[in-house]
Amino acid sequence: MTEQFLWGSATAAYQCEGAWNEDGKGASIWDEFCHSDKNTTGITGDVSCDFYHHVEEDIRMLAEGGQNTFRFSISWSRIVPKADRVVNEKGLAFYDRVLDACEKYHVVPNVTLVHYDLPDYIGAQGGWCYPGVADEFAYYAAVVFRHYGDRIPLYVTINEPNHNAYCNYCVGNYPPNETNLQHYCQCAYNMAVCTAKAIREFRKLGLKAQIGVVQGCGPATALLDTPDYQEAVKYCNYFCNDWILDPAIKGEYDPQLIAAVQSRGIDLSFVKEEDLAVMKDNTIDFLGQNIYSRMLVKPNTSGITAFTVNNAGNNDGSAQAARETRAIAGWFESDRDPNTKLNHWGREIFPECAYNTLMERKRRYGDIPIYVTENGHGCYDVADENGFVEDDERIEFLSNYLHYILKAKQDGVNVKGYYVWSTMDLYSWINGYKKRYGLVRVDYDDPARKRTPKKSYYWYKQFIQDHQDL
Repeated sequence: MTEQFLWGSATAAYQCEGAWNEDGKGASIWDEFCHSDKNTTGITGDVSCDFYHHVEEDIRMLAEGGQNTFRFSISWSRIVPKADRVVNEKGLAFYDRVLDACEKYHVVPNVTLVHYDLPDYIGAQGGWCYPGVADEFAYYAAVVFRHYGDRIPLYVTINEPNHNAYCNYCVGNYPPNETNLQHYCQCAYNMAVCTAKAIREFRKLGLKAQIGVVQGCGPATALLDTPDYQEAVKYCNYFCNDWILDPAIKGEYDPQLIAAVQSRGIDLSFVKEEDLAVMKDNTIDFLGQNIYSRMLVKPNTSGITAFTVNNAGNNDGSAQAARETRAIAGWFESDRDPNTKLNHWGREIFPECAYNTLMERKRRYGDIPIYVTENGHGCYDVADENGFVEDDERIEFLSNYLHYILKAKQDGVNVKGYYVWSTMDLYSWINGYKKRYGLVRVDYDDPARKRTPKKSYYWYKQFIQDHQDL
């Protein structure tokens, strides 16, 4: 694995590929959801920015922007389209073409096996709560590892298990659209088993490549340093962080976490000793850490359990507008700092959280290599008549967060790379296409999906040039 610092950007299969049913691809849970009456917007990722037919152009543009790495995900449904486990050779060939382009332009691929888009045949059996999901995942992962091997130096098992489980089974805004804490816990556990069993398959091959998992939020924090506030922080970390990172890095769960979950009345009969043994022996090589905002909490005084997100993007800047809520009775609830700016989707813009997150990961897990696998700013971009976007707000966001990321690296965190979310504009899940993150604008009104680099693309290119000595 190269020791150069990796500067890049990131995408995900369902969000960018399009070609949802081409070349033998099976349906994913997102195809099923978007084509059902549960999708009240009618907006889908069927075409999106059509990366499937723009691979060469997109990776060339990425490289021309000074980036030396590209994070993307593989669609499980392209590789193993049906429950019969027959491998789709055309699916494998597509990602061979992506890797060909990466090699042509000297771009290091960082590849995720699942980025929210489970196959629909897994979804029909219970999705992440299906007892057989880890064995199905291990089979799919082994197909990928054997075919691509060391052409991919960095593999990720699952993107954001915490946020995936949260949206699936707490908020219920992602398929299967449930609000069920029992299923949340089963999903959480099964994801950990999926990661461990995939790593077991990975180790059998003796590859030089490395494998990790991507965490979607930072450590919980509080505005007050009192015993009851620190208790809320502890419980929020149980809920959002420790159930992923402890088994992935340490190979085991904190017994206090298990006791706390049981005290909530969760039935843990799905936990199997043989699974725990696999976790213990199959831990990750690196951590991918996505960084957007902090997890600010306080003691739960409402006595309620509730989860809400803002997918409307209608925050008007007022203290009470468009708030996102996480609350578990007796554990914690979301807090709000009135002095911190929110974006349109009610998410804090708090650059210091990048430093705090990375330093806390070092404190708890030592010198584990860390890649900042996503960091970005959703905006309502406005293009001029030539399609050019002067996204100064995004540039300010990225600049401020990068300051703290590089400070954490200087202060001893083993930061190995950084990825802007996202490479180009893409489908932002149920936020649709108005919420844009890309360094490159995509004209969705143009059937050819014309690409136009934004001001941030050129800013990032210069930033990379200015930091070649890392």
